[in-house]
This record gives sequence, structure tokens and C-alpha cells, in this order.
Amino acid sequence: MAEIVNGESKSTKPKPKKSVFIKVTFLKISNIETVKEQFSADVFIKARWREPSLDHSKVSDNLKLDQYWNPKLVVQNVLGSPKQSSWKELNFGKGGEAFIVEKRRIKGTFAEMLELRMFPFDFQDISVVLTSEHPIQELEILEDEQELSSMNVSCFVDVQEWELKDYVVTEAKQMTKEFSETKNISFPLLTVKTLAVRQFGFFVWNILIIMTIISLLSFTTFAVDNTKPQNRLQLGFTLTLTGVTFRFVTNQSLPKISYLTKLDVYILFCMIFNFCISIWHAVITRFKDNSDQDSMDFWAFIIFIIIYSVFQLIYFMIVVGSEKAVKLIGESWKSNRKVTSRSKVRDGRASLFFG
Repeated sequence: MAEIVNGESKSTKPKPKKSVFIKVTFLKISNIETVKEQFSADVFIKARWREPSLDHSKVSDNLKLDQYWNPKLVVQNVLGSPKQSSWKELNFGKGGEAFIVEKRRIKGTFAEMLELRMFPFDFQDISVVLTSEHPIQELEILEDEQELSSMNVSCFVDVQEWELKDYVVTEAKQMTKEFSETKNISFPLLTVKTLAVRQFGFFVWNILIIMTIISLLSFTTFAVDNTKPQNRLQLGFTLTLTGVTFRFVTNQSLPKISYLTKLDVYILFCMIFNFCISIWHAVITRFKDNSDQDSMDFWAFIIFIIIYSVFQLIYFMIVVGSEKAVKLIGESWKSNRKVTSRSKVRDGRASLFFG
């Protein structure tokens, strides 16, 4: 690139992109709120970047690191005014390369968009999102391969409702902000996330089991003689209204979402199942022949049993499949990340020696 300065052509080179290496440690996580879609956490963030002007220099008390280049990191998903403290240090590599290290500790509430399709058998990402005020052309945010992000599982508070996995991964993206109709600027984004698995026992015993009992009771309406449809319908309507009541109870445990959760699917199936049985009790009265009524009533009973059993089997397989996927997340991710980290470090060292 060239520009004209005082009638002379002067070449200008674009500034090299800075790399900032991030390590995030989840010191404490608590109050994971499904309805508000937020959680409280105590997070330690360590960022380091190269400062060539300080290579082979000596650490001095008079050295003011705030005067040097700063990545201007921002925690994107923190809410309100968190308690935080930060300080900087100067570290050196084995070859005398200077790194400015910024350490920050944040205690506050973080927003988290929850994916609730599998509720209450769901598992959620608990994440801290870091970005910068510098555009992506000037800065990239990467996970520190020398010090991997981690978390302290032993300090987790909501053990009755959630199980926190010893699992941390990072995901690098970019975020685009529209400043005008013709100007869009992209900024780097790094998401550091862990995994929380919901303890579903409360919902199974207090909602699913109760709805199962209510829906099973709809089969008892066939014990009433088919010549007394009014008695059958009365029982069917009572069971359906009971299911509606439970539907309102579950809505209090969820944010207002536009899709159905697995709990919604189960409750709606039970309500629709009771509704279909009530409709059948009304339809069978249109057949006047008693022998036909008895035969049709018997086969309707068998068909309803088959439909109910198939649904329960499919639902159980889906739930067990999701739980098995969660259990596959074990300690292996740590060794895999460390191996990957070592290979990247070796590749980086090789590139320094062999170009």
C-alpha cells in the first residue's frame, strides 16, 4: 500500500495482528436460574500478550505497564455492575520474550441462553464470553495452550438441582456490529464454557409419575358399562382437567419459550390421550347394536394400550440416549486437550527453527 505525503510516495504496511492468549478458571458457580436464564459465578481470567519493546528488559517497580498496548478485553455476558479487581505483571519466556499478563477476578451474574428442548433431561453450557474493543483485523483472542482453562467443581453450590461436569472447552468466533448502513466492523469473540447437567429427579417424581398415573387411570373408564357414556365422560373430563392443572405448574419452572420441551411433550401426550378416550366414549354411543358396541369397545381398548405403550417406549429411549451422551463426557477431554496443546507447541517451536 502506498500513500502520497508532501508529493512523495510513501509505502505503509498494515499493523501485524496481535494475539491475546486467555485462560479462564471457574472458581465458583451458583444460582443457575432456568426462568431468568442467568447464573452467578466467581471467575478468574488471565490474559497474556507479547510486548516486543520489553524483550530482555528487567522487571522494575517503576515500570508502568498501563502505558503499553492493551487488548481492552470486555466480558460480554456479565450483567449489572459486578465486583472485579485486576492487576498486571511482566513475564518472560525462555528466550527473553516479554509478555504482559493481565489478571482479573470477577464476581457477578452472567447471562446464558439456555437450550431447553430436552428439559428436564437437559444439560446446559455455562459460559463466559470475552471480546475486545479492537476489531478483528487488529486482534485475535485465543485459548492459552500453555495453561488450559479449568474449573473448581468442589465449590459448586446447586448440587440438589444441577451436576457440574469437570469439563471446559473454548470456541472462537467473531461478532459484527453495524455502525452505519455502509460500515460493519467485526470483533473477536472467545467463549469459554463448562457443562451443567440438570438433576431431573424432582420433575420425574412430582410431574411425570403423577401424569403417568392420571393417564393410566383413563383405561379404568372402560370398566364402566358402555351403555352409560355419561359416567365414562365424567371420569374422562375430570382426568383431562387434572392434566391441565399440571400443565400450568410446569410453566412456572420454565421461561417463556416458543418451542416444546420433553416435559411439555409428555404432558400434552397424556392430555391428548385422555381427550381421545373421552371422544371415543362419545362416538361409541352412535352405534345402536350392543354386540357391535362390545366388540368395538374391546378393540379400541387394545389399540389405546398399544399406542400408549409405544409412546412410553420411544420416550424412554430418547431420554436414556441423551443421558448416555452426557455420561460419555468424562476425564478423557483433559488428556486430549493436553495432547493437542503439546502438539501445537511442538509445531510452533518447529516453525521457529525451520521457518
